[in-house]
Amino acid sequence: MCRQDAKKSMRIVSLLPSATEILYALGLGNSVVGVTHECDYPADVHNKTVLTKCVFDSEKMSQQEIDSEVRRLAEKGESLYRIDDRLLQDAAPDLIVTQDLCHVCAITPGEVERAVKSLIQKPQIISLSPKTIDDVFNDMLRVGDAAGVQAKPIVESFQSRIRKIAPAATLKNPPTVACLEWLEPLWRTGHWIPGMVRLAGGEEVLADSGKPSRTVNWSELESQNPALLIIMPCGYNLSRAREEFLRVRYLYPWERLRAFQNQSIFIVDANSYFSRSGPRLVDGLEMLAEMLHPEYFANLAPLHSYVQIN
Repeated sequence: MCRQDAKKSMRIVSLLPSATEILYALGLGNSVVGVTHECDYPADVHNKTVLTKCVFDSEKMSQQEIDSEVRRLAEKGESLYRIDDRLLQDAAPDLIVTQDLCHVCAITPGEVERAVKSLIQKPQIISLSPKTIDDVFNDMLRVGDAAGVQAKPIVESFQSRIRKIAPAATLKNPPTVACLEWLEPLWRTGHWIPGMVRLAGGEEVLADSGKPSRTVNWSELESQNPALLIIMPCGYNLSRAREEFLRVRYLYPWERLRAFQNQSIFIVDANSYFSRSGPRLVDGLEMLAEMLHPEYFANLAPLHSYVQIN
C-alpha cells in the first residue's frame, strides 16, 4: 500500500484533544472516525463519533469540587473517563492515538487496554507523553509516520514561527512570571509551560521545564512576587477562566503581589493554547511573547485569547 493510499483508507481514533488537533494539522481529519467528548477543535470534529464520557459533570462544579472529586477517584484507583466499547467496535480503528502523561485529566492507559480487548482486529496504539514543546513536535512526526503522511514540512512551519520569538530568550533582565493552572487550591504549571515562558523572554519562578505541575501555597507565590501573573486554569476557556478568577479573587490577597500592583495579571484561554500538547501551543507562545514584551511583539495573539486584569 502506498503512503497516499494509507492516508485515505486508515481509520483513526483519537482519545486525546491534542491528538485530534495534531491529526487535523497533519491533514488526517478525514481519517478520524472517533474522538473524545472533550475534542472541540477544529470545527469539523463535531461531525465525528464521540467515544468517551466523564464520570461527573465538571461544567456544574467549582474548581474545589472538581479537585475533591478527582482526588477521591484517584485514591480509589478509578478513571475519570470511560470509553464506549460498542462505539469503539463500530469505529474499527486501524490506529488509536492516546496518552500516558496524565492519568487524571485524560483517558488512562488502563482504560484503553480494557476497551481494546473487545476489538477483534487489534489496532496500532500510539501513546503520547510530551513534556516539552519539542516533544510535541516529535509526537507529530511519530503520528505522521504511523499514518503514512509526511509530517516534517508541517512541523518545520511551526518551528519557523518559534524561531521568530526565540530571540526574546536572550533579552537581559527577563521579567519574572508565575503561571497558575488551578486556583482552588492553587496549582503551579509544569511540563511545556516553563519552557514556553523562557522562549517568550520570561523567567518562570514557580516551575521547572519538563516537570509535572503541583500544588503551591500562597506564601510560596507571595515570596516569589512575580512581575507577571498568568492565570491558565487547565481545560478552561477564557470566559470560564475569568469567571473562576473573579469567584475566588477574595480568597487570596492578590493586591500584595507586584503583578497586581503593576496591572500585570493576565487570564488566558488555557484550553485552546496551553493545556493541550498540540500545534496551538505555538499560538500560546506568541501570546506569551506579546504579554511579556509588548514593545517587541504586537498583534500576535489570537483574537479574544487573553484579558489583562486592571
